[in-house]
Amino acid sequence: MYRVLGALLVIWIAFASTHCGPSTPYSIADSLYLINNAPHFYDLKKPTEKHFLPYVLSEISGLTFTRDGQLICVEDEGGKVYFYDPQLREIVHSIRFWGPGDFEGVELVNDTVYVLESNGDLFQFPLIDGKEVKATKIETELRRANNAEGLAYDPLSHSLLIACKDDPGIGDEEVVPRAIYAYDLRTQELTTRARFIISKEQLIDFFQSAERGYEYDPLKIKFKPSGIAFHPLDQTFYVLASVGKLLLTMDAKGNIIASYPISARVLNQPEGIAFASNGDLYLSSEGEGDRGYILRFPKVIRGTN
Repeated sequence: MYRVLGALLVIWIAFASTHCGPSTPYSIADSLYLINNAPHFYDLKKPTEKHFLPYVLSEISGLTFTRDGQLICVEDEGGKVYFYDPQLREIVHSIRFWGPGDFEGVELVNDTVYVLESNGDLFQFPLIDGKEVKATKIETELRRANNAEGLAYDPLSHSLLIACKDDPGIGDEEVVPRAIYAYDLRTQELTTRARFIISKEQLIDFFQSAERGYEYDPLKIKFKPSGIAFHPLDQTFYVLASVGKLLLTMDAKGNIIASYPISARVLNQPEGIAFASNGDLYLSSEGEGDRGYILRFPKVIRGTN
C-alpha cells in the first residue's frame, strides 16, 4: 500500500513540475500507447484517407454516420448540419435546424437527429430531405460551465451520452474529473449521476498496469473530452480528447482498455469521432483558419499486423 501511495505521490509531483528527462518527443508520445483487452486497434499515425472539407466546415466539431454511409457534420457556430459523402468527397445536403449557437456534437438515432450545444442543451429534429426544419430544444441540468462537447448514442441503454470537457458536476454534487452523463431517450431525462468517470488516478493506474521499455511522461496525461462514439462491433466506447491529444477505449463498465496518443501533426484539433459499420474509425479536426478535415483509420485485428 505504501509503495503504491509513494508512486502516486511521485507522479503527482511530476504533474506540477517541468519534465527534463532524456525522452524524445516520439518516445513520450508512444509511451501513452497501450492496449490491454481490445480485440482490435487503430494506427493513428497512418490514416488511409484524408478529406479536406469545404470552408463552411472549417470549425467542424462533431460527426456521425447515416445508414447509407454519409457523414452528418456539425460546426461550432451555425445551426446547420451538413451531409458529407466520403465517396463523392463533397457535401450533398444540408439542414438548417436553429439559429447561431455553440454546437459541439451530433448523433443520429433511427431517423432522428440530435445536436448538442456546449451548455448541455439538445436539439432534436427528424431526418428530412428538405433544407430547413424547426428543431425541438431539450434543456438538461447541464450548464455552460460543464462545457459539453461529445455526443454519442448508446444502444445498450437507449440513451445519449454527453461528455463534459470542463466542470464535471451537476448542481452541488462533487464529481472527480471528467464526467460523461446519459440522457435516457425512453424517459426523456438526464441521469444526474455520471454514467462514466475518467479521473487522473484511473489513467495513472492504467498506465502503471503494463511493463514498459521506458517510463511514460505524467505531464502528457491531460484529458478533456471533446468527442465520444460507440463502437458498432465490440460494444465499447471511444472517448476523444483534443486537450491532451489522447483517445481512450472503455468497456461498458467504464474500465479503460486501450489508449492512443494523437500527433498534432496528424490531427491538429480533434473533436469529431464516428465509426463506419465495418468498424473503421473517422476523426475530424478543425482547420484553425484553414479547411477542416476528416481522417479515416481502418481497424487492425490483433495478431494480423
